[in-house]
Amino acid sequence: MPRREDAHHMFDGMRLKRGKNSEASTAWSGADRISGLPEGVLHHVLSLLPAHDAVRTCVLARRWRHLWRSAPGIRITGVKGWRDADRFVAFVDRLLSLRRGHAAPVESCRMKFAAGDFDFDYFLLAEKQHVSHWIKEAVRLDVRVLQLSFAELESFCLPDLHLVCQHLVRLELSCVDANDSILDFSGCPALVALRMKYCFINADKLFSASLKQLRMIDCEFPRNRTRISLPSLISLELTRCHGWTPLLECTPSLETAIVSLARDSEDYCANNGTICGDGSCESCQYHYGFDDNRNNCVFLKGLSEATHVELSAYHGVFVFNRDLKWCPTFTKLKTLLLHEWCVAADNNALICFLQHSPALEKLTLRLYMV
Repeated sequence: MPRREDAHHMFDGMRLKRGKNSEASTAWSGADRISGLPEGVLHHVLSLLPAHDAVRTCVLARRWRHLWRSAPGIRITGVKGWRDADRFVAFVDRLLSLRRGHAAPVESCRMKFAAGDFDFDYFLLAEKQHVSHWIKEAVRLDVRVLQLSFAELESFCLPDLHLVCQHLVRLELSCVDANDSILDFSGCPALVALRMKYCFINADKLFSASLKQLRMIDCEFPRNRTRISLPSLISLELTRCHGWTPLLECTPSLETAIVSLARDSEDYCANNGTICGDGSCESCQYHYGFDDNRNNCVFLKGLSEATHVELSAYHGVFVFNRDLKWCPTFTKLKTLLLHEWCVAADNNALICFLQHSPALEKLTLRLYMV
């Protein structure tokens, strides 16, 4: 595996060992058609390989010696081939350092970590500063796409880092613990898409002036109501939202919203086996007694400009019903899909939506037999 030395120097010995048989081997196997491809195609292929495999291509032929340095994408993954964490850390440190000193731009940087042959759990505990350093280095490369994934592992606590990346367009986070600093995207004026999966949102606010697409799957808001402030948002998807339902601020450009609230929501009522439906009982007031937004609309007001809305909630999760006390007018709403939560309590929620949606063209009720 590569050490801290420059990669093509490390593989010179391997190339020389082929010696005089090199030309004969090529003649026997036919023409090297891959090397004949345009440089842009080869760069794209190298971007799809794990970084250590991309670097290894420098021994294939003279033309390949420096190609990996100009690949528009970096994939830091595939750690199972490393004998110990120290060598892996040294390789990644050197790789990012060399790319930062190269003129070729880096379009994307993807880091995916999982349990490997060495004790990767120990690596995460002892070498968190290295991962934090790699994130900072990737940001310094001014990438357009940044992906951080800690699949098959416990959530990784991201560093207290305010991202400043002028060209970052897309950010993907998986199995991370996100804080206020990392979710303040005021330093990323070009950010358009944010995707989060299996993340803990330990932040008071998620802010971006430019973000147009937000997709959160199986994310938890364990601490409090995170305020979502995304004035340019066009598409919103919150699938199986856990913990406190976030407070959604005004989204004047919103077109599509798909939201589902999980059973373990903090906005859940089970008072003596009955459901009050609107958060008004003593059991619900216990929760809202600690909520600064207990006398305001939490979520639905932020959807009032949308044209397509789909809302589902586990039986007993009452935040949508509660918000209807301050029901806004959905002036642009054309298609609405609701699940069975809307027909509880004499269809009050359904009636309220119909009364406050003057442009509604299509209503779908998705009801399940118990």
